[in-house]
Amino acid sequence: MRMILLIAAREYAENIKTKGFWVGILLFPLLMLGIIFFQATLADSAPARRYILVDQSGVYEQSVESAIRQEHQRRILQEFVRYLIQYRRESTGAQLTESSARVDNFIDQVEADEVSALDQWLANGGLDYALQLAAPTLRENAPPFMPPREQFVQTQLPPGIDPSADPAQIVEQMRPWLTGQQDLPEGGKLFALIVVPHDVDNDIIRPGPLSPAPTPPELIGRGVQYWGANLTDTRLSSAIDRSINSTMRSNEFADRGIDRQVVRDIERTRLQVSRLDPARAAGDESVSLADTLQQWAPVGFVYLMFISLMQSVQYLLSNTIEEKSNRIIEVLLASVTPLELMMGKLAGIGMSGITTILAWILSFIAFINFYPGAQTEFLQQALVVMMSSELVPWFVFYYLAGYALYSGIFLAIGSLCNTLKEAQGLMMPMMMILMAPLVTMTFIARDPNGEVARIMSWIPMFTPFTMMNRAAAQPPMVDVIGTAIVLLLSIVLVLWLCGKIFRQGVLRTGQPPRLVEILQMLRHRH
Repeated sequence: MRMILLIAAREYAENIKTKGFWVGILLFPLLMLGIIFFQATLADSAPARRYILVDQSGVYEQSVESAIRQEHQRRILQEFVRYLIQYRRESTGAQLTESSARVDNFIDQVEADEVSALDQWLANGGLDYALQLAAPTLRENAPPFMPPREQFVQTQLPPGIDPSADPAQIVEQMRPWLTGQQDLPEGGKLFALIVVPHDVDNDIIRPGPLSPAPTPPELIGRGVQYWGANLTDTRLSSAIDRSINSTMRSNEFADRGIDRQVVRDIERTRLQVSRLDPARAAGDESVSLADTLQQWAPVGFVYLMFISLMQSVQYLLSNTIEEKSNRIIEVLLASVTPLELMMGKLAGIGMSGITTILAWILSFIAFINFYPGAQTEFLQQALVVMMSSELVPWFVFYYLAGYALYSGIFLAIGSLCNTLKEAQGLMMPMMMILMAPLVTMTFIARDPNGEVARIMSWIPMFTPFTMMNRAAAQPPMVDVIGTAIVLLLSIVLVLWLCGKIFRQGVLRTGQPPRLVEILQMLRHRH
């Protein structure tokens, strides 16, 4: 036992000195910073999309412009709510308490019904009114609110192009701008051209008997024409679609003598649906955001387990191959037995994996505490739910069990190979097995006690991930106890078999053994 502890301490010390270990530790907090900061930076730095709208019908241009302005106001509203959450201060005093209550009501309205809140935002004067409302509640060191830039800017047709010409002729003349070969007169590239033909209402699709679907050639030029080479950014085309169809329906209502505002008010009328948990005590049945987070928290634990295990077994594999190629293994085996060397390596690399997880958790806690704001508020709630729930003991058990199961296999693979290139062929089946729980992760979270989840729970290679994913759903006790026993027996069997391979393969040279030779190693009694 003393030799195993010495080897484990040596492996741990050697591993934490490597650059890869520190890169792995820093990767997680850097990834969090990147997700939050780069998303905001890229969103703010994105250039405005310039578009040209040719409305020959004279009916839809104003609705399109109104829809794009409204979408911009919606983004301002969202960013202003985040700004309030980040820079508001605690209420003190009667006046500040009243202001805080109004701000709280404003935030609640946005979260409950953004469409209605946007209408009220515009009716009250938009950003100017909101700034006056929020001014008494902001901290003294709060920076001024910077509204987001406009995403889409309308521009005019280049000189020499007749907007009343045939749509096909307009498009043909605009091709140099649409393909990016020519810049607009005011500078910049053209993002999209929208052409509304004068007879566009003839293409309105009305409910009625089914008719044969038009073939692709017949679809070209029908309805509103949206010309744009960027197929990934659909924000403008979606706004065009919504605004034009909304205006068309409003006109239909007017033609039939129906007040559109009455219909709009009816469409905005809603009835609250209370989500209740039948397993709760009377009076405590309501399902909160924390309850929802707790149901999905196992997915985060599974992902963390997968990343950490992959990192640990990779360290174990590369460390073993490196020591074998450098003949360090032979020196170590002069003082310890192969079993002591194997168990020491497993323990040492395992401790470094636990160190990595603890470092990730501490960096996560430090990040959400030192960078409070709207972006991290949800993360803070998720962390509180995860740390205060009973999921932590589950994670500790299944992480250690999963590491013991997979590390023995990867250690055996490392003992059979002299280079990482040789190990890739043997690693491929294991990587495919490891990917299966990751692929089914969200499916099992939605049906944690379904047939697929229960079957995968009894397959030892999947048990740590699947049972961790089911932890918040109170799986049947027969699954909890039965799969744990099967998993522990499988770990003993795998470590015993891998120990036999490690003992014979660690001093082996030459090409990696074939499958028949590996089976012979497993049958070898000494």
